[in-house]
Amino acid sequence: MIRTVLTAAFSLTLSALAGAQTSEAIVSQPSAPQPSPSGLADARTAYPYLDSLEARLDGAMSDRRIVGLVAAVIEQGEPVFVYTHGETVAGSGDAVTRETLFRAASVSKTFTGTLLGMLEADGVIDLAAPVPGDVLRLQGSRQPTLEEIASHRTGLPPNAYDLDLEAGQSPARIRNRLASVDLLCPVGDCYTYQNIAFSALETVVADATGEDFSQTLRARLLEPLGLPAASVGTAALTASPSWARPHSGWRRVINIAGDPETPYDRIPSASGLNLSLDDMIVWAQLQLGTRPGLSDTVRGRIHAPLTVTLRETRRLGDLRQRVDQTWYGLGWRIYDWEGRTLVLHSGYLSGYGAQIVLEPETGFAFVALWNSDNRPAWWLWPTVMDLRTGNGTGSWLDRFEED
Repeated sequence: MIRTVLTAAFSLTLSALAGAQTSEAIVSQPSAPQPSPSGLADARTAYPYLDSLEARLDGAMSDRRIVGLVAAVIEQGEPVFVYTHGETVAGSGDAVTRETLFRAASVSKTFTGTLLGMLEADGVIDLAAPVPGDVLRLQGSRQPTLEEIASHRTGLPPNAYDLDLEAGQSPARIRNRLASVDLLCPVGDCYTYQNIAFSALETVVADATGEDFSQTLRARLLEPLGLPAASVGTAALTASPSWARPHSGWRRVINIAGDPETPYDRIPSASGLNLSLDDMIVWAQLQLGTRPGLSDTVRGRIHAPLTVTLRETRRLGDLRQRVDQTWYGLGWRIYDWEGRTLVLHSGYLSGYGAQIVLEPETGFAFVALWNSDNRPAWWLWPTVMDLRTGNGTGSWLDRFEED
């Protein structure tokens, strides 16, 4: 069993995590005085739910189809719990670490939304402007605005023509065909999740900045904001010193590593990023505002609910015991969890999964990445929320039975 668990006091920083090589509790001195429950108290004392969370994670990892999992909890803006368990390739003995790269899938949309908010704040683009007709044209009385595309208010059927992308057709060609698709509602009137239409934002950003979208993402966001290993595309993934191979198939009997190459590399705005756990921690801190780099104006803009997502609410099933309403902002989902406002997104590519959940008001975040198709991992963040709030037993993982 390959497993590492780190816990830390309030003042634990990412640089301290990077130097830690043991599973003992970690305590670091802050650069300036910060409140702590009792001086250099262990995070297990400050946050008793972490013990239960560790047990839940260990239980989930006992399922043979979870190959590798990395996760972290942030409280008051600082990481207090880091968990790594499993392998980059099943049976290899090569442990996943905080530095291991995974495909982030649709968590990539949170980066695109943030980039759009930054470019708008800098006066580079106008999100209220309609998308140019030569980039994307839809039926109806008007063109969608950039904001409506980023918040999935095009009126197109959900995931329109994703299968054609998976069959090898180019995004530009598929976007041209969207002009002939009947809309489910007028532009701007309802939420329908998109990938192909979302990718139209890449051309708009490229035209506004004079740079390829992926280059703009790296130059204006990934590098200046200090994400340690974040990259775009399969080539960058496989060039990393440590990267997790996908293990596909929900009902597989044995774990065989697959090919990370995916057609979704061609729409980096929607699904092209590769992230490590350290990247996810930094990304969460930036979104919480406890790490410098994003202004309050930008964070408020991208986290603001722009459209009610009734389809998303209905899709939650039993989670509606906790989640009263859902919305979508600029590349981010927003949930009302029993009166708490959560900002979040998940992502899936065959053999990979990703989660990021924030509660900006309290400085809390949970992030996770894994490299296998499995059902338990999708119930991680609700389990964390139950354990953290004490409202519920955190039994979401217990409902899973291997089939």
